[in-house]
Amino acid sequence: SQLSSGINAEYGGGRCQKCFGDGQIKVEMHFLPDVFIECDECQGKRYNSETLEVKFKNKSIYDVLKMSVKEAFDFFSSNKKIRNKIQSILDVGLGYVELGQSSTTLSGGEAQRVKLATFLQKKPTGRTVYVLDEPTTGLHQHDVSHLIKVLDRIVDGGDTVVVIEHNIDIVKISDYIIDLGPGGGSEGGNVVACGTPEQVAESKDSFTGLFLKKILDKRI
Repeated sequence: SQLSSGINAEYGGGRCQKCFGDGQIKVEMHFLPDVFIECDECQGKRYNSETLEVKFKNKSIYDVLKMSVKEAFDFFSSNKKIRNKIQSILDVGLGYVELGQSSTTLSGGEAQRVKLATFLQKKPTGRTVYVLDEPTTGLHQHDVSHLIKVLDRIVDGGDTVVVIEHNIDIVKISDYIIDLGPGGGSEGGNVVACGTPEQVAESKDSFTGLFLKKILDKRI
């Protein structure tokens, strides 16, 4: 407890006082983009030596934050509270992301899924609307299946999900589709078709409908 008190009060949460926990020092370059170099005080480990001396299963906080989400899930196998929080990140297909990865290095789709994982830890209210912009970006097909299960869980809980998406696997399981087009950019913006996947599949003016029809016909 004395160590914990000293870390919080004297060392600003245990972070390195030179880089303030970033692990990097920003060097401002005139007329050029800023350059980031590794902090020579903590060697990029973000925390001071006193904090890094504290170990859990022979791992410091730096070691834990360098783990992937999947590795951290296995590492904290005996801690149900931590595992439950990490589980929600796994559920949205982000098992490969480092636990301490900077949010600025995440793609747009990854950032959305991190936020979605945060909401998954809360109880459904039946009054929440989730708006996602192409959340499957960068996802492997296997992880898309995981994401679909998460979206289904949200809807089954009574909440609503609105998704802007081109991935046909997401489109085909939607309750209602609004297909904008007919082309992209200045060539689009008009409602070409709307309705259930089966209804959109019957539209001869919808490119989405053409792909849906091929998929739905295979089910028969």
